[in-house]
Amino acid sequence: MMHHHRRAPATLLSGLVLCAAASAQTSGAEALLDGAKAGFDARTFYMNVEDKSDPPAVARREAWAIGGKLYGRTGWWADTLQFGASYYLSAPLYGPDDKDGTLLLEPGQNTISTLGELFARLKFGEAGLTAGRQEIELSPVRPEGTRANRGDGTFVGKQDNRMVPVTYEAVLGSAKVAQAWDFHLGWVNRVKPRNLSEFQSVGSAVGAATSDADMWFGGAQFALTKDFLLQGWYYQVPDVIRIGWLDGDYVWRLDGSSHLRFAAQYADQRSDGSNLLTGQSFSTSTAQAYAEYGAGMLTVYGAYSRTDSGAALRLPFSSGPIYTNQIMRTFVRANESAWQLGAGFNLAQWMPGLSAFADVTRGSDAINSSNGAALADATEYDLGVLWVYREKGSWIDGLRSRVRYAWTIDATAVGDQRSKDLRIDLNLPISLL
Repeated sequence: MMHHHRRAPATLLSGLVLCAAASAQTSGAEALLDGAKAGFDARTFYMNVEDKSDPPAVARREAWAIGGKLYGRTGWWADTLQFGASYYLSAPLYGPDDKDGTLLLEPGQNTISTLGELFARLKFGEAGLTAGRQEIELSPVRPEGTRANRGDGTFVGKQDNRMVPVTYEAVLGSAKVAQAWDFHLGWVNRVKPRNLSEFQSVGSAVGAATSDADMWFGGAQFALTKDFLLQGWYYQVPDVIRIGWLDGDYVWRLDGSSHLRFAAQYADQRSDGSNLLTGQSFSTSTAQAYAEYGAGMLTVYGAYSRTDSGAALRLPFSSGPIYTNQIMRTFVRANESAWQLGAGFNLAQWMPGLSAFADVTRGSDAINSSNGAALADATEYDLGVLWVYREKGSWIDGLRSRVRYAWTIDATAVGDQRSKDLRIDLNLPISLL
């Protein structure tokens, strides 16, 4: 079965324009200018990958891109209505035709140029509704002083780990209840992947080429205390995929400068309806655990994951909430067990804003779920340095620079194969209004 909702974006955006015109005629239209904000998040990103995971083939991917996000937000009219838009650009500074595939640029090493956001936002007390093209970021507030232990906070997110994030044509409602509960309900009509300029149906973005399906999702997040967070989510793309997910995160404060942290999650994915994703039914799940100890400048951490043999876990709309999702690999292949050990270093006492990390993740026992064939065990080593410059009034206040390097060793039938990945990126927020 195919679902057709292509009329919705044009109708929705036309409605936003009409609402904006009507509000501009009211006596309170000046409020849209009061508190308005505009800016440009300038970004440049270099990436060089040599992938030997499928010998004898060697895949080489390389590009250097420049661009960023130009955005504008109105103030709140009647403390209720706001409009916003964002334009995204990623243009090649260097992009050899034979080294395509970094996802920094469109296929063919072409420029990404897109109006990724165009939305209207309503708020009523602790409840809000956003309609139109938008980024979706639903991560709960991370406990203070802890490590960012996942790429995105849920299975729907920005996946902002290249030049341009994932954005959505969607309606998203959220409400806070009793300062402890956050409820979310969303409908996504179309999605723009991070390496494309055009929006496409959700079903085809997941990988079902013949699907024109949309997506419904909902979730609840509960802060039992500021250091004990729980959340649960459900997502459905009709005739394509269903995802259920539970997650818990607890921090035990040992004293003023040290803590222990424990987290766990469980995700279930399975086919839906007429199985347009693979042509047949499938189901899989993953269970993951995470632990962290932080004291002063040092944070040490570890994680373990186990994925069911039915299929590899899919992460179609975000970097994922997976603890073992690393620079090069996700370690959620069918039947895969993975462990991770690492350390983070806050080096601000030597240079303000400077930090670094090093970790290793190993995955074993993975199989090809379609035929049961064993896949190579893989070990990934990651190193990274991050520097954020902070000085109020300076034109480079907020400048972020990162250097990350990873190498992965695959224990293949023809011997160990080493792949490598180098990433260098800079981001500078510039306020224009």
